[in-house]
Amino acid sequence: MSVGSENMERAHRSPSDDHSGSLTDSSGNEDASLSEEYDDEGSYAGVAELPGTEDGADDDGLPEARNRLQSLGRKAQKAFMVAKEIKDSEKVFVNVLKLLNVDLRQVIDEGSKKNGGKPVIEKAALDQIVGHLPHLQMFNECLLTDLETRIRNWSTTPKIADIFLTKGHFLKLYSTYILDFERITAAFDDACNKNPVFTQVVKEFEMSERCRSLAIKHYMLKPVQRIPQYKMLLTDYLKQLDADSEEFEKTTDALAIVSEVANHANESMRQGDNFEKLLAIQHSMIGSQEIVKPGRRFIKEGELLKMSRRVNQPRKFFLLSDILLHTTPFPPGQYKLNNVLSLAGMKVRQSSQESQDSNELEIISIQRSFTLLATSKEECEAWYNALTKTINEYENKKSSFDLIKPEHKGLAEGDTSSLGRKAPLWIPDSRVTMCMICTSEFTMTWRRHHCRACGKVTCGSCSKNKATLMYLSDKEARVCDNCYETLVVSQRKDGEEVKERTNKKSSKGNKTKRRKSNINRSSALKVSARDESNSSMGGYLWLRVRKKDWKRMWYRIKEKVLYTYKASEDVVALSSTPLLGYAVCVINETFEGYESGLILQLTQGRMKIILRSETPEACARWNEAMVEASCLD
Repeated sequence: MSVGSENMERAHRSPSDDHSGSLTDSSGNEDASLSEEYDDEGSYAGVAELPGTEDGADDDGLPEARNRLQSLGRKAQKAFMVAKEIKDSEKVFVNVLKLLNVDLRQVIDEGSKKNGGKPVIEKAALDQIVGHLPHLQMFNECLLTDLETRIRNWSTTPKIADIFLTKGHFLKLYSTYILDFERITAAFDDACNKNPVFTQVVKEFEMSERCRSLAIKHYMLKPVQRIPQYKMLLTDYLKQLDADSEEFEKTTDALAIVSEVANHANESMRQGDNFEKLLAIQHSMIGSQEIVKPGRRFIKEGELLKMSRRVNQPRKFFLLSDILLHTTPFPPGQYKLNNVLSLAGMKVRQSSQESQDSNELEIISIQRSFTLLATSKEECEAWYNALTKTINEYENKKSSFDLIKPEHKGLAEGDTSSLGRKAPLWIPDSRVTMCMICTSEFTMTWRRHHCRACGKVTCGSCSKNKATLMYLSDKEARVCDNCYETLVVSQRKDGEEVKERTNKKSSKGNKTKRRKSNINRSSALKVSARDESNSSMGGYLWLRVRKKDWKRMWYRIKEKVLYTYKASEDVVALSSTPLLGYAVCVINETFEGYESGLILQLTQGRMKIILRSETPEACARWNEAMVEASCLD
């Protein structure tokens, strides 16, 4: 819900001078605008008939006043018309307040009599709905009386700003109503849902001529819209005044008062919108989940793919001011809550642009860490910016009250001793073809295992131990040999008792079953695919192994050498090719059915290497990096 300009069109600002119970003008239009009285040149075509009313019940001026108005200039005429519009719109608004505060109460009393004297709604419940209205009605009736008197005597007292200056402080009554508006409408809905007799009375009243077949909620919204209407009308009035006049100065002051209340109202409405959104999220969760909390704000929501060991899974995320909700969508419009991740100590980072998926986003938190895949770079950037900004705001707010736990502070500051205190990012199976410790290659029988401390993929022989992990509430979990040694040293320094636990299944025949492939690896190939130090380029390319036969490989240019890997997280290269002396070029014509600008050719003597990129832009970047690496500095 918004109190923006769309809710305050001019068509909702001008009433009729009709004193009947209907909120219509003489033509039958609700809240008709006076703007039709302007002619094409900007003056008022109907000024000869104004001021005055059709029935004479509210005569806005005597004949001499009308004659004097006609003798004034165009701006003075416009100033009067805007002032009259303020008065007219006030009459309609007072009529709305009477409808809610007087007429609605009367039909409820009549309904109670028809109900055998039993109240159709308890007094306390009714007061929750209309409790603010008596004060608002009293104030606006006084304001209307002053405006009517001033318009009637416009020929001698052509001003209205002093009225708003005198009564401006009473406008704060609206702030109270707006602040409670969500509660008021919730109380009304609750009464309708629980009380069928009350619901019937309300429906009959809404279908009556008095309500013009409009819902009660339509009228309940009018006080919320009224302050911005005052601001618009006074702004219009100010434009018609001479800048050196006393009325201009007083109108400026009156507009400042109204603007202050309007700004407060807007802020209150934003809080109301936030409450409504949080409530909707809470209702969409399967099971009983407490999402609505004081001070919590909604920031962003959207669907992202969570990268898992084998397949990517669609997930819905809700970013709030202090937590990130990780959910699984269930039709229709419901969600299973998987994790509530605190922003305390959370880190977010975008995968390197050289990655095969530049739309990746890595979330690292105390409870859970994972890699997410957006549908576009723009979406990835939007999530990254929203998360980064919200995390920083949350930690700055908490640090001022010194409420962040020490372990959270360490994570937020990138403490290297945090192993086991936060959930690691698991490296997907598809990105590793060998054990990241001993480099033995995985097969159908030589299976992958993830270290629960660092997230690396290892073989069974290199992850035979278990260790207690803080992020798992000090439960034991399988860890790699490197992490086990680090955790044991750390726990011994802290004086903790170390339980040396071995995974019996993985330790069987440990010495004989360990692969020997790591012994045969050349030291020149022991360069990790993820090592970006002194690297000018890295990423996936397709290698042409024979005619129309291509194999996807990971490549990295490091210190003028092109390293080839099976996957992006392998710790040892398959081969290395010094690029010095190679001639590098882009094939700018179709090649084996592929469009021009995708194929790179490296030539040295009879040696020829042909590579293919996914896009011409990527091909151009690879070409630039390879040409640079093929030349002496």
